[in-house]
Amino acid sequence: MKKPLLITFVLASTLASAQMTTSNEPVIGDLETLFVVDSFATNYAGVTGTGVTWDYSTIQGYAGTTNDVEVKDPASEPFTTDFPGATKVISIGGSINTYISSSLTERISQGFHLEEASLGDVLAKYGNDQLIMVTYPFAYGSTVTDNYDGNLELTFNGFPVNETLIGAATSQIDGTGTLLYPNGSSATGIIRYHSLDTAETTLPIIGAVDVIRDQYEYYDYSVSDLPVFMHITITIVQSGATTPVSEIRLVLSKFDSTVGINEVSEIDFSIAPNPAQDVVSVYGDFTSETKAQLTDQSGRVLSTFNIENGQSIDLSGMASGLYMITVQDGGIATTKTIVKK
Repeated sequence: MKKPLLITFVLASTLASAQMTTSNEPVIGDLETLFVVDSFATNYAGVTGTGVTWDYSTIQGYAGTTNDVEVKDPASEPFTTDFPGATKVISIGGSINTYISSSLTERISQGFHLEEASLGDVLAKYGNDQLIMVTYPFAYGSTVTDNYDGNLELTFNGFPVNETLIGAATSQIDGTGTLLYPNGSSATGIIRYHSLDTAETTLPIIGAVDVIRDQYEYYDYSVSDLPVFMHITITIVQSGATTPVSEIRLVLSKFDSTVGINEVSEIDFSIAPNPAQDVVSVYGDFTSETKAQLTDQSGRVLSTFNIENGQSIDLSGMASGLYMITVQDGGIATTKTIVKK
């Protein structure tokens, strides 16, 4: 078995219970219902250490919308044959499903299945070299870095993709302290597990891309063996660029805000055809105040204009590649990708 790079610091006895062990490893049937809250909330990446406070007391929720964090039996999942070594699935809202196995010494990931509106079923399979996520016991100051190797399957802009996927991930307990919930409640004795992995693969037309998964999980083992708060960002970005091809952000909390957001902060619109040769049209229920902005992959603004349903955009003078259109109205903005052949 391969050996990951592992660094562990000895903790004081007062922190002995603030750690991941085989005794609090989640098992099939465990379930925690969390509320969906503001997806643009900060991830507090810089708030690390012991005795820290993560203040999410002011973020708002989406009118009681929830997602279940659940441990499932792989045999009940549609993609179980793609992850033959998995003994359990940690599912987040049924849309982010990590296939894992665990032993007395470690937790291992075989990969994940992601449901995404524009990409369909995304399967990241670590069939050649699986990823070690945790080595037990795992406490504040523990860090494990490991490589993985496999393939990525999805459909991108109508093109089926089955490409090699190689990457590395670092996981650590980067903080212990107090979590302030959005409804005014708080919890002490929290430990935060942070995992960051970056994989390299290839997409049609775009070429080389990085798939980045940045995930923070907050644990309160006095109430659950599953996270009580999560902050997840999954980004696909062209290598060397800063504008994402696709990005998913999800923030979940054990408690909802007392003042909910009545509607999801997103403008619903579509683009066709995409990929496009010379002209692309944008369709949506726009108002007279709706504006659009077209940018290239470096973030350079090409044009800004008021937009109407069915409006055409001339791409004939532009180079082949990736462009972004951002539609904004009433303080809400949504960005989608245009691929120019």
